[in-house]
Amino acid sequence: MVDIQSRFVNSLRTQASNKTESRTVGSLPCPYGHPGRTFQSVEQLYNHAKAEHAPEIEGLEEIQAKIEVRNAALKLRQSGSPFEAISGGNTAPDIAALSLEAGKKRQTSPSSGKKRRAESEIGAHPDYSRDISYTMQPSKPRSKPLDARLYNPTQGTKCIASSCRSTTGRSSDRSADVRHAHARQKDDPRYPGFLLQPDSRPISQEQLASEVKSIYAGLTMVETKCIHVDREQAAAPQGPNQKLAPDHWQALIALHRTLLHEHHDFFLASQHPSASPALRRLAGKYTMPARMWKHGIHSFLELLRQKLPHSLDYMLAFIYLAYQMMALLYETVPAFEDTWIECLGDLGRYRMAIEDEDIRDREIWAGVARSWYSRAADKNPTVGRLYHHLAILARPNALQQMYYYSRSLASVETFPSARESIMTLLGPVLRPDPPGYSIPSPVDASFVTAHAHIFTRNVVDKYGAAQAEYLSQLDNHIGRVTAKWKEQGVYTAIINSAAWLDYGAETNTIRLILELRARERRQSHLTEDQIMAELALQKDKPKITESEIPSTVEALSTDMAFCEAVNLANRTLSVALRRIGDKNVLPHVHVMLAFLSVLASIEYVADLIEQAPWADLVPFLNTLVKMETQQSQAQDFDALFAQPTFAVGKEGKDDHAELPLPEDYLIRGLVWGEEYFPSKYFEKEHDEEERYLELASTAKCRTERVLRLGAQLSSFNRWISYNEIAHTFSTLQPRTAKSL
Repeated sequence: MVDIQSRFVNSLRTQASNKTESRTVGSLPCPYGHPGRTFQSVEQLYNHAKAEHAPEIEGLEEIQAKIEVRNAALKLRQSGSPFEAISGGNTAPDIAALSLEAGKKRQTSPSSGKKRRAESEIGAHPDYSRDISYTMQPSKPRSKPLDARLYNPTQGTKCIASSCRSTTGRSSDRSADVRHAHARQKDDPRYPGFLLQPDSRPISQEQLASEVKSIYAGLTMVETKCIHVDREQAAAPQGPNQKLAPDHWQALIALHRTLLHEHHDFFLASQHPSASPALRRLAGKYTMPARMWKHGIHSFLELLRQKLPHSLDYMLAFIYLAYQMMALLYETVPAFEDTWIECLGDLGRYRMAIEDEDIRDREIWAGVARSWYSRAADKNPTVGRLYHHLAILARPNALQQMYYYSRSLASVETFPSARESIMTLLGPVLRPDPPGYSIPSPVDASFVTAHAHIFTRNVVDKYGAAQAEYLSQLDNHIGRVTAKWKEQGVYTAIINSAAWLDYGAETNTIRLILELRARERRQSHLTEDQIMAELALQKDKPKITESEIPSTVEALSTDMAFCEAVNLANRTLSVALRRIGDKNVLPHVHVMLAFLSVLASIEYVADLIEQAPWADLVPFLNTLVKMETQQSQAQDFDALFAQPTFAVGKEGKDDHAELPLPEDYLIRGLVWGEEYFPSKYFEKEHDEEERYLELASTAKCRTERVLRLGAQLSSFNRWISYNEIAHTFSTLQPRTAKSL
């Protein structure tokens, strides 16, 4: 097949260069000792220098070498004007006001009577910035054809001697080149026999700017072609007879591969170590990572997906190609690491989705996608979109799916589309006919069914039966799965807390109040201009004022769906608290007490937790107190309750003595979690491999955290109290409050 990519890149990359060179007046003389030799193009001059004056451009990349020989030739030809000789009749690019848009005026540039050329004078090589296993040498004309015979009797010894002299001459030249290279090679007496890495030739800001503009010019042309082709193919009529020919698919893949390579060149040039800050900002200014994903990968993947199953082989080939390119960018362009990680997860999910034959391959690629999304979520825990992707990969684990969907909706940056995706899980359990996809665990099935009714705000018909079935099975389920409920209990607590927030609804009262408090905390550290900019970004979002809180909380307390969400959370917590002495329920109790402590600290909202199972909490806490007093001295126990919820180290208030618990990482990023954790709490964290290990020290830290949360709740003197002398908790007479 014809090398479409190479020819297409050559055409695009050299288009601007050809237009410019055609306007060049005169020819280019050889600046390296052949004053009589002239050349009509930079390409010819470069080939001559490479063949005859290789030491002059040794160590330079091809594009740098072309610029070097051109500038030297112009300087020789126009020695009367040094500035004109270097710039070729143009002013140097204005780096501070650099723009990639053709024809854009720069106010800081000096005026000139000559028209500025937006494109680079030298077109970039199609394989620039990519690995090349070999170097093409220019062909040299031969004086006479070689005789195919090893020995010609008519020439006798003369031929042999001539041949030997010629061979000896060439060998001598090569030896001289090798000696010259070794003479220039750096060495260090500390490491005898080792050759150090040679110094790279520096590249100027003007050369980098010119190269970036040249790459961008070709990139935009390829991008426009990709957009046009993808739209044209997507709009084409669908049918069994509308199949694309193999060479058509190969041409489309070559076109999109070209765009990916152009983007790769652009990122390497704009993020070069020598690039100025203005040049580095260009990729973000022109949203290059998003454009690369949208036009170079995603649109074509969707086209391939629509043409399945006939396009399966081509889709596999393109996914592997795109995955390799993203992995390369992840290694070489760390400035956009978060974007590359999410793109790698997306590509892994595409690969998993089209694997129908080998279940092992499907599971492997699901694990690959899950690992990339988990890494992205760890770097950006407040972004709900990432948990939505993890929810899709969690199937068939219904409880884990529900957890990820809930976390996506209850995150600081909620992902509204998850409200539609969650119906793929909740929809089947709400249908009267048996669903095609069943939930293996009966307790998980009844739990998901109960939340499905709350989510759809249909808590009249079958909700009561689903809730009763779940609560009747829960205690036996915890006793059967034992340690597995440490993780399942955290999932359950986070799902129940998301139901309090109406699963991410923007108009939920509790969420609006939490966002109001978060804004007030942020604005205390911002300047007036930053505050105004933040308000402008959030002007279309629902808001609540301090004066509106009492009435909106009162209205929320009478909402039927909210009341059932509170009731389900309280009764689930009650079942866990009645398992006194069971360490497997501690993670669930910890998360729920953390959630209740956040609500208890907010005026008016605290009225909503009056019906929490305080009577079950007191004996649970007292049992923990007895266990701790048997293992600790009285002074240590008093110090435990004297500390805040998050123990502080000796170096200051931001230095926390304890490391995060495993469930802390599952709470991080939730809208109420921002209120629970102190700032910089996760800066001192476990290694990624050790976060979820259940060690003996983990159980002790969790117990101490639960006791400190109990002490914090008792400090409100509203629901429970703590006797510092007897070291016991007790319930208080509840206030008159509306029953939820």
